[in-house]
Amino acid sequence: MDPSQWDREAEHLAQVYQKIRRELSRRSSEVQSYRASILKTRQSIWEEGDHTWNYGDTDAAVEVKQSMDVLKQENQRFRIARNQLNKLERLKKSPYFGRIDFMENGTADTEQVYIGITSFFDERGNILIYDWRAPISGIFYDYELGPASYRCMDGVIEGRVNLKRQYRITEDRLDYMLDTGIKIDDELLQEILSKNTDEKMRNIVTTIQKEQNRVIRDEGHQLLMVQGVAGSGKTSIALHRIAWLLYQYRDENMTSGNILIFSPNTVFNDYISNVLPELGEENMQQTTFDEYIAKMAGKGLTYETSSEQMEYILTAGQRKDQLPRMWGIAYKSSVDFYHLLNDYARYLEFQAMRFHDIVFRGETLVPVEEIRQLYEQDYAPLPLAKRLQKIKNRLYYRIRPAWHRRRTELWDELLDSPEYRNNAKAYSRLFVYREFKEVRRDIEDMLQFDGYQAFMELFSNTDLFVSLAGEHLPEHYREICADTVARFSRRIPGYEDIAAFVYLKGVLEGVPDMSQIRHVVVDEAQDDTPIQYGILKQLFPETKMTLLGDFNQVINPLKGAFRYQTVTEVIKPHSQMVLKLIKGYRSTADIVNFTRLVLKDGQQIESIQRHGEKPRLYQAGDEGELTDRLVKDIRDLADEGMESIGIICKTAEKSRRLHEAIKKKLHVSLLTRDDVNFSKGIVILPVYLAKGLEFDAAVVYGADAENYGLERDRKLFYTACTRALHRLHLFAEGELSPFFRDIPQEYYERL
Repeated sequence: MDPSQWDREAEHLAQVYQKIRRELSRRSSEVQSYRASILKTRQSIWEEGDHTWNYGDTDAAVEVKQSMDVLKQENQRFRIARNQLNKLERLKKSPYFGRIDFMENGTADTEQVYIGITSFFDERGNILIYDWRAPISGIFYDYELGPASYRCMDGVIEGRVNLKRQYRITEDRLDYMLDTGIKIDDELLQEILSKNTDEKMRNIVTTIQKEQNRVIRDEGHQLLMVQGVAGSGKTSIALHRIAWLLYQYRDENMTSGNILIFSPNTVFNDYISNVLPELGEENMQQTTFDEYIAKMAGKGLTYETSSEQMEYILTAGQRKDQLPRMWGIAYKSSVDFYHLLNDYARYLEFQAMRFHDIVFRGETLVPVEEIRQLYEQDYAPLPLAKRLQKIKNRLYYRIRPAWHRRRTELWDELLDSPEYRNNAKAYSRLFVYREFKEVRRDIEDMLQFDGYQAFMELFSNTDLFVSLAGEHLPEHYREICADTVARFSRRIPGYEDIAAFVYLKGVLEGVPDMSQIRHVVVDEAQDDTPIQYGILKQLFPETKMTLLGDFNQVINPLKGAFRYQTVTEVIKPHSQMVLKLIKGYRSTADIVNFTRLVLKDGQQIESIQRHGEKPRLYQAGDEGELTDRLVKDIRDLADEGMESIGIICKTAEKSRRLHEAIKKKLHVSLLTRDDVNFSKGIVILPVYLAKGLEFDAAVVYGADAENYGLERDRKLFYTACTRALHRLHLFAEGELSPFFRDIPQEYYERL
């Protein structure tokens, strides 16, 4: 590179940085001024309020109200100023990371576009740094030198990229720069990928690739589904997509409160919590399906979490008493069961309801035709339970005239009775209440609805179950039904049943109003069932969604293959798109070359040209020898600078046992389903809690036939192995997992 270009870039950086510091100083003073003004107003309100409360001064009360309005405005200005100050602080650390020179067709001028984490203007309103989310900034991610275009409010702008440059900047120091195109082996990307992982996920704005950018900036589909291989950056992309949505629709008052992400577990929520603040945005709302199900299931039931269900699946053997539930989990994870629940809801709505005349002393108070009209027409849009409640309220209203007439009759009769004359009014009320008791009971019995009993009825009435299932009747339906009834009768349903119960309850009773949510993101969607997709449809019938998953990482071996067509079959979006990410960025090429051979069809997975050590396999004859070698290996990895080491076991029970065995020899923590924080260091965890996480070194403990000996364990084993950034070590006791038969010895080192 011409040295004069370096000098010009260094001079430009110095000028920009000077203006950033100047603006920082101004904004800092502004924030301090607002803070002082707020404190002064609060003091005034306190003094005026004290006078008002003690002396009842009306004028003072008016002044307090006015001061409160002023305080509200001052707080708003303070928040805006503080937000701007925070953005400037981020710019101060590294003002920008990229530049493109773009010449629009039909013009002779070339625009120099510097791209950073947020926009920055000079005192004249000239833009010095473009936000990475700005329309023109998309060129940086999508094009190399030559023809290029971007879409903005004015339409599609076409032109030519004459220069594309990347920088590493530390405050006012230009560390290096390079002219580049979008290539996987770019120096900057290689440098970033070679670093150790953090406690939190980091933003990737400097290294977003073309295929990732397509996901981030998609706005034309109600349902965007992303099939991304392990390490392709799915979660990072989802968070950057959220940041882009907040930027794109800022003029429509979209805020982080309008976006909701469903995460696989609470640990994952903590792991991703840093990305949006780094990008200058407040964190979106986060939840899990477990949290929603717990909220909606109601009291009186003790039920599993998804992690507890996984623990059961992975530890259950082939005992006769365990098979019915295993069959049930498999069936209840299918789209056939989802359709059966909907058919059952329609049955309850149209066939199970039986109406009749409301009669009192031979007089028809409400004819059955009127009740049917209320049910089939007037209240038809409402869920079944709410519809019945509306009808019940209406019937009570309709019988009031008869109630009042009969009370008047009784009153008159009692006035003629010496026994009741003095209290005729009270006794008439009592007697009419008794006479109408049967009418009220009749109304209650006819219109009663119990969601719990309705769910039980589906499985206790096997004839009905068979009729509804039709040609999709599961092979072991009698055992499945009996097991379900037994569990619900004991008030200890499994996770598969409580999820189905909550879904059916939503269909029949309605769901909370979630209209404030404008975009939903679902991560690790491959592990969700059609029932869970149905819950999404219930809650967000018209809301745009982004679903991210990988059919190679389905950790529930009973769930079956993950298919995006199943998602669309359930959600039924107005428009949908499936985007594929086939290149993994997390792991070295040596690790990717190993892990893709674990899969039956993993050859389509692409790796980056970042090399390291081959995966290592340690095999021992007994557990004691294996744990001794593990402890030594972990110490060696730590000495080599691996700051985050994940020891991944198959189950929580195996994780607990290993932790007990080595905790006195290593400073190691045990990650469980109840944990809400993720931190660096040495951690032991079950594989189903490891999904979505990454470690400098991943240690798969139990890479043997006992733990991963069945074909159904293949994707589980793949998920465990793909958590590694730089090192993958595998420990096996006794016979190796049969998956090693598919992996030539040249792809790993056996010790």
